Amino acid sequence: MRKKQILTLAALALLAGGNVSAQTVTYGAYSGDETRYVWGTKKAEHYDLAIHIKDANLVGKKITGVRLYFPQGIDYTKLTEDSVFLTKTLALQKNAAGKKVSKADILTEPYTPADSLEYTFSTPYTITEDGVYAGYTFTAPATIQTPVIVVKGTDNENFYFHAPRTCLKWKGYATSTGGELAMQVLIDGVPVNAAALAANSASIYVQSDKTSDQTFTVYNQGSGVLKNIDYTYSVAGKTGEGHYDFETPLKAHYNKSGNVTVTLPSTDAAGDYTATVKITKVNGVANDDVNASASTTLAALDFLPRKRALLEEYTGTWCGYCPRGFVGLEHMNELYGNDFVCASYHNGDAMEFTTDYPSAVPGFPAAFIDRYHSTDAYCGDNYDGHFNIDDTYAEYNKDLAPADVDASAALSADGKSIDVTTKVKFAAAQSAGKYQLSYILTADDLSGTGDNWDQHNYYTTMGSQYPDDDMKPFTEGKSTISGLTFNFVVVGWSGKSYIAGSLPDAVATNGSAEHNYTFDISGASSLVNAGIIQYKDKLHVLALLIDTTNGHCINAVKVPVDVSTAIRTVNDKPANMMNKTYYSVDGRKLAQPQKGLNIIKLENGKTFKVVKE
Repeated sequence: MRKKQILTLAALALLAGGNVSAQTVTYGAYSGDETRYVWGTKKAEHYDLAIHIKDANLVGKKITGVRLYFPQGIDYTKLTEDSVFLTKTLALQKNAAGKKVSKADILTEPYTPADSLEYTFSTPYTITEDGVYAGYTFTAPATIQTPVIVVKGTDNENFYFHAPRTCLKWKGYATSTGGELAMQVLIDGVPVNAAALAANSASIYVQSDKTSDQTFTVYNQGSGVLKNIDYTYSVAGKTGEGHYDFETPLKAHYNKSGNVTVTLPSTDAAGDYTATVKITKVNGVANDDVNASASTTLAALDFLPRKRALLEEYTGTWCGYCPRGFVGLEHMNELYGNDFVCASYHNGDAMEFTTDYPSAVPGFPAAFIDRYHSTDAYCGDNYDGHFNIDDTYAEYNKDLAPADVDASAALSADGKSIDVTTKVKFAAAQSAGKYQLSYILTADDLSGTGDNWDQHNYYTTMGSQYPDDDMKPFTEGKSTISGLTFNFVVVGWSGKSYIAGSLPDAVATNGSAEHNYTFDISGASSLVNAGIIQYKDKLHVLALLIDTTNGHCINAVKVPVDVSTAIRTVNDKPANMMNKTYYSVDGRKLAQPQKGLNIIKLENGKTFKVVKE
């Protein structure tokens, strides 16, 4: 007898949470934790839907049924030609109306659609090495445009689709839709404690004389909740063992995953080594899984270059939405100092150097990391109105750079040029001239008066959208703010691209190369707008290592220009003896400093910010 059971959504949620029989597990993209979405062709359609199950650990286990989900509130009686099926291959056949529909070679049984239902097959099916497709079908009228429930994902194995009007052949649909079917398959006979392991990367760079923390993914392939694992490891002739407790146990859903960090020993010498980790126990008992081990290659180097990402901002004082970038860069400078490698390109104001930008700027404000990743100079990749650019920037500092970059810069004795010396040390041998250098000259403490210097501000009524304290000078300020001091401003460069021949074509492992470059700041060079520079002791040079195959910046360093060797031609009167004028952050002249942020302007024109408690 065929058994059909309709369950409420609440009951299914309990089952999905792990309260299943000791030997039964749910299988599919939807574990009960993911957000569900509706999908459909938005027209009258016959839907054939399936997922593919092929896993060595499930061979010999039995499929007993499926769980199906439909949108709430639709008229389920309008769904016809309803069947669930199991099949070795995805095939088609003509129905009575002459339409091609799913043809199953194992079983096909009818079901009655409902919001959430569990269907038990009349006869359990034993999974073979060839794997099996589990699926369901129905026909929906045009009034039910999105009858399929999916969760986010791009694995085609979890979403096969056919429809006589839309998709004439069976096709993996997850990649194109960004969704995977929320159906679940019930599988019996699965051991209680079983976990598989996978390496998160085929190759990992490490420093040969140091231990390294590496992340592996653990998949719960048992019918019980996975609370902890014991593991062994081996690399470069060294072995060891460890234990890991999951802060949040992995529920009893097949392939529910979590990460485990394993500390691997040093290799003691440069070279490529195979690191193997094996889960020996799950919840304190022997691991009953055929995929218990995972291996990765450790590419051991004598040193790991320090990565500093490049952030390039595009802004203008006329741009009312650009103040968030102003705040973001200042905040980042407080956190990173000279390790924050930043260049701010101004457009249409007194600080404009060029409009021929190294990145494809869609509008203002804009920002790019390493000349390929578009982001926001305040919110970063998490655009929620808060300061998050530090998190995004930190992620790109984790990338492996092929070489260390170090530099020094000094003002000439006559103050008309800046001599830069850059040293690049490669961790591995390089050839074919893949990497070359580029330079940017930036200026800090720039200020002035007039329309070209007054910052337009659209944030005066946006305190709720940008609630952090660092935005209050703008969310609580005027629509135009005077007296700001601008930093990181691009005033010159060696060119939009790289300098050909700045590094040799071939460099040996641990080999170094040196390059010299001179900025002409006399006003005679088209590569520097000397008119923007206000203080030569507030200049910085950015040395960039460029991948010539794609134009990306793969490492960078920021160094101040040393002015100690230059002949002094400026007023050496100490700042504490100069006359001072005080301004609020919105440009109002003050009789004396007020509580909070103040802008102080010295008689020599120099301005700086102070906070009065």
